[in-house]
Amino acid sequence: MTLTLTREDAMTCCASEAFAESLSSASPFKDADAAVSLARHIWWTQLPVTAWLAALAAHPRIGDVDALRKKFDSFTEHSQQEQAAASHAPVNVLQELAEMNRRYEAKFGHVFIICASGKSAQDMLAILKDRYGNEPHAELAIAAAEQMKITELRIRKLYSERSQPAPASWDGPIAAVTRRAGLLKAQLAGDKPQGLRSPVTSHMLDTSVGRPAHNVPILLDRLCEGSASVWETVGRGSTNADGRIGDLMSPADTIQAGTYRITFELTEYVRRQHAQHGGRCAEHAFYPEASVTFQIMPDQTKEHFHIPLTWSPYGYSTYRGS
Repeated sequence: MTLTLTREDAMTCCASEAFAESLSSASPFKDADAAVSLARHIWWTQLPVTAWLAALAAHPRIGDVDALRKKFDSFTEHSQQEQAAASHAPVNVLQELAEMNRRYEAKFGHVFIICASGKSAQDMLAILKDRYGNEPHAELAIAAAEQMKITELRIRKLYSERSQPAPASWDGPIAAVTRRAGLLKAQLAGDKPQGLRSPVTSHMLDTSVGRPAHNVPILLDRLCEGSASVWETVGRGSTNADGRIGDLMSPADTIQAGTYRITFELTEYVRRQHAQHGGRCAEHAFYPEASVTFQIMPDQTKEHFHIPLTWSPYGYSTYRGS
């Protein structure tokens, strides 16, 4: 089924008049993927920063319940659904969110934006505090990437509402939501999905002592489509006593193609090693982090990827494991 997007439809997905005009003028689309592909192209290559800021300005403040009730008509309906997890948060958390939003806007000059689907108010508050430390130019790029994720979700939602059955090839943020939903269902059932595991796993071996490295924080990021420098965090966790991490992502039998980066945060681990072994390990990390970038091709999306790190204070290496 084709997807027809009017200018008003496009505005409910992304409240930039320049974006809405460009996207709707190319309608109809053969499917949601075609609409999303063009939306990405328009957003990242055709719009001025002023159009980005216009889209950001249309969002209610995260945790500002009054704004959710009053602003943006049909646009607000989308926002209310996406921020549903935050609407039942403790009052003190919402108050801190509101205060951090005020500080954020004073620093960056635009509203804090995050693709809130599946995130609690506590999650969003932690992310807000983390992003508050960014440089303004870097934060604008992150905010633009979050807006694009929201736009994609809304385009696909429009398509699903107008076509039955929904296409089986949904990808991107929808795939992440589906994986989370599958994991939640399995947890409620008291079982783990049969044969499923995180599509990306890792372990870290400290070759200076010949032992697994435990309690090392790890981030897994994916390069946002259409951007050469903006990354989306798709998994995080810490190594266990065996130096392994098997739950970076929710269990699934597929993973989205793209460029990924796995980062081992080493500063605290090095400090602990110095405290335990003294001169055998420097007090300050020569490598505060170790990042490995790898690509998953479209024909590899059903494969498992194990990306380990062998580390010593002044050198590290990686390989694709099994």
